[in-house]
Amino acid sequence: MKLGDLKHHVFIYYLHDKEHKDFRAICAGSIIAEDRVLTSAHCFFTNRKRYRRSLKDVRVIAGILTTHVQQPIADEIQQWRTIRHIYTQKFFHFPAYNLAVVEINQSWNFNEFVNKIPYASVNQELEGACILTAVKHLDDWSTNKNLFTEETCLIKRWTCQCMLLQSCRQYYCTQYDPSRKMYTEIEGGGLICHGTGDPKEKGEGIVVGVTSLINVGLPSLHNRVGLYHKWITDRGSGLSLEKFMFHLCFGLILVSNKVVFYA
Repeated sequence: MKLGDLKHHVFIYYLHDKEHKDFRAICAGSIIAEDRVLTSAHCFFTNRKRYRRSLKDVRVIAGILTTHVQQPIADEIQQWRTIRHIYTQKFFHFPAYNLAVVEINQSWNFNEFVNKIPYASVNQELEGACILTAVKHLDDWSTNKNLFTEETCLIKRWTCQCMLLQSCRQYYCTQYDPSRKMYTEIEGGGLICHGTGDPKEKGEGIVVGVTSLINVGLPSLHNRVGLYHKWITDRGSGLSLEKFMFHLCFGLILVSNKVVFYA
């Protein structure tokens, strides 16, 4: 894989070595808007909604392929961002309700290496093969890993429920591949499908799921995106809480002054 093949993909890093400004990837995500990334809430929070690590030590980086990186003085390809806010689902309890929308501090600069991808607008049962994001070692001796994509087969929901002995209404299930020991799926990455019939789908495919629970010997779970399309859209619209409160207060002032607006 080369830069630009997966323009929407980002890695989420934490500061591993402050002295050398060395960062290690903990999760992945998908760019869905100019300043929004769709990922997994479990990357940041415990089930008690407590931060796993300080957000001041977390970076969201686009235009990069490796899981280990040192912060550059300047880079024309990599785009480094900090986190302004994380929106999570009300009933988050891993792996259920595990979607998160991350608001970054500065809009992405869309170019040949970085761009957004559409996300599912309808919840539907899908069959066949889709693409998931994974990482694997560059060399046998190296701890650094490189991004690549892997084709995976979707499992019917009823079959998956019987295998896992749990409801899979919120998930897409992907088949376990014995060769997976050569690579590792990464939490928060997008499950990309083509030919879904979704009205939002374009040529590069569409994000239908977010990788959540990665199993060995059993199906992995990917939180469905179409099931919560409105929730994602509301938090990916670019209307921040501060802007919302400003407009709300302004509207209340106008109403109190008996100003009437007609649509």
